[in-house]
Amino acid sequence: MKKQKQTGEKPYLIFARKFRPENFDEVVGQPAVTQMLRTAVRTGRIPQSFLFSGPRGVGKTSTARILAKALNCAKGPTETPCGECVICQEIARAVSLDVLEIDGASNRGIDEIRTLRENVKFKPAAARFKIYIIDEVHQITHDGFNALLKTLEEPPEHVKFIFATTEPHKLPLTILSRCQRFNFKRITAGAIQAKLAEIAKQEGFKTEPRALFEIARAADGSLRDAESLLDQISTLSEGPIREDDVLLALGLASEEVYFELLRALQKGEAHKILALVQSLYETGKDLVQFGRGLFQLFRDLLLVQMGKGAENFIEMSPEAGKQLADFKADFSKEELLLALSLLQNLQADLRRAVAPPRILLESALLKLLHLEGLKSVKGLLETAGGRTVSKETTPRGLPNPGASPAPVPRTVKAESGSGLSAQPKMQKIEPSPMASGLEAGPLTASATLTHTLNDIEQVWPQVLETVKARQISTGLFLAEAAPVEVTGEAIVLGLPEEFQFHKETLEVPEKRQMVEEAFKQVLGVRFPVQFVTTRLAGTQSSSAPAPASPAKLPDAARQAMEIFQGAKVVRAD
Repeated sequence: MKKQKQTGEKPYLIFARKFRPENFDEVVGQPAVTQMLRTAVRTGRIPQSFLFSGPRGVGKTSTARILAKALNCAKGPTETPCGECVICQEIARAVSLDVLEIDGASNRGIDEIRTLRENVKFKPAAARFKIYIIDEVHQITHDGFNALLKTLEEPPEHVKFIFATTEPHKLPLTILSRCQRFNFKRITAGAIQAKLAEIAKQEGFKTEPRALFEIARAADGSLRDAESLLDQISTLSEGPIREDDVLLALGLASEEVYFELLRALQKGEAHKILALVQSLYETGKDLVQFGRGLFQLFRDLLLVQMGKGAENFIEMSPEAGKQLADFKADFSKEELLLALSLLQNLQADLRRAVAPPRILLESALLKLLHLEGLKSVKGLLETAGGRTVSKETTPRGLPNPGASPAPVPRTVKAESGSGLSAQPKMQKIEPSPMASGLEAGPLTASATLTHTLNDIEQVWPQVLETVKARQISTGLFLAEAAPVEVTGEAIVLGLPEEFQFHKETLEVPEKRQMVEEAFKQVLGVRFPVQFVTTRLAGTQSSSAPAPASPAKLPDAARQAMEIFQGAKVVRAD
C-alpha cells in the first residue's frame, strides 16, 4: 500500500477532510438537496436562512460551505463556484472573515447570540454576503433563540444564515417557520462503497470489494464515518485491504457466521450454536453488534419471502443474497415474525445491559431453537388428529369454569353432627356438551378447533409474548388469565373472581381481537376466545366462610358473641 509522504509543507489530512466535496457535483447521495440549491442560486431566489437537517456525516456542513462559495464566488453568484478565486479558497480553508462557522454547542447562551446580533450589522469585508454557518443549532438555549428571532426574521440584506442540525425536532417552531428546510437523507451502502473505491484509487492502494462493502455497511449511512474507517484500516497492513482486515478492526462477524447459525437453527444443533457464540466471544467480536446483525438477517429473510423486489430493500452482498434465498423455504412467515419479536426483546435487553451480552445472546438463540413457533406449531397441527378435548387439566390451580352461561348450582349440605352450617364449596362445572366427547380431526373450512387443552397450554407463553409485543398493557392483563377449557369452537380463558376488571377490559372488542390474532399467529387459524371467572355455588360470592347462626352455636360460642358485640363466629376448620 502506498503511503503519502508527510512533510512540513503539506501535513497529513485525514480522508474525511482531504476528500470533502468542493462543489455540488461532488456531494454524495443528496441529489434532491443539491438540485434545489442549484436552482435557488441560478434564479436568485435565495432565502435569508437555511436549515440543513439529517443524520451525522451525510454532508450538511460541507454543503453549507459549497453554498457559501456559490453565493460569494468572484464569478458568481453561480451554481458552479470556481474554487480558484481568493474567496473560494479562503472558504475552503475555513479562514474567511465573511463566512463564519459557529459551533452551537459552545456558543449557545444569550450572551453569544447578542454578540452575533451586534456583528451582523457590519458589512462583509471582501465577499458579497456575510454568512453564518451554525452547526448543531439545536444546542442553543431557549433564551438564545429568543434573542435571535428578530434578526432571523428581518436580517440585513448582506447576511445569510445556514443552520445544521441532527435533531430538528428540538428547534422552536418560531425558528423553523423562519427557515427554508432541506432534509439530508441517509446515504446508501452502494453509494458509500463507490466513493470509498474512488478514494482508494486516488490514494493508490488496493481493496477487495467485499471489504469496502463491510465498511460501508458498518458506517450506517454516514460517509464521514466510512471515510474515517477506511483511513484507519488502511494502516493495518502494507498489502491490499481485505475483508478479514475490516472484520478484525471493527469486531464484526462475517456473513458466513450468520449463515452457519441459520443452518444450526434449521437442524436443531444446540451444541453448534453455543460453539459459535463461544468462538465470537473468544475472538473479541462485538456481541451487541452481532445481535443487531442477527435481527437484520431475519428481517432480510422475511423480505425475501415476500417475493420479487426485496433486493431493493436489503443491504447485502450479491453472494450473501443468493445464500439467503436458499433459506426462505425453511422458515414460514409466521415463524420469522415470532423470531423477530424475540430478537427485538434481545435488542432491548442488550441496550439495558440486564446481563452480560454473551448470556443474553445464548439464551435468545436457544429460545429460537426451542421456540414452539419455530419448530413445533406445524407438527402440532399435523398430529392433532384423534385426540380428545381435555376435561381434567386446570392450570395455575384455577377451578374449571363451565362453558354454559347459567349453570345450576348444587345444594351444599352441612356435615352431620356439626354445630356450624357448612361452608360453600367450589362448584364442579360439568363440561359443556359441545366439548364432551369431541373427536379432534384435521382443520376444515368451518374452522373447528381440534386442539386439546394441553396443546393450548403449551403455546400459551407464545401467545402472551405476541400480545405483549403489540400492546404491553393488554399483555399484562392477559397474564392473569390461563386456558381452562377448549370447546369445539372456542378457547376459554379463565381469570380469578378478583380480576373482574381485567375480564371486562379483555372483553372489549379490540382487545379480544388482539388475543384472537395472537392465537392465529401461533396456531395458523383464528378461533374465538371467551373469558370467564371462577364461581362459587350458592349465593355466597366471596371465598370467606359463612357466619354461623347464633341459635346453632355451642354455649361457649354464644357467650363469646355476647361479650364481643358485633363479632361473627365462623367455622375455622
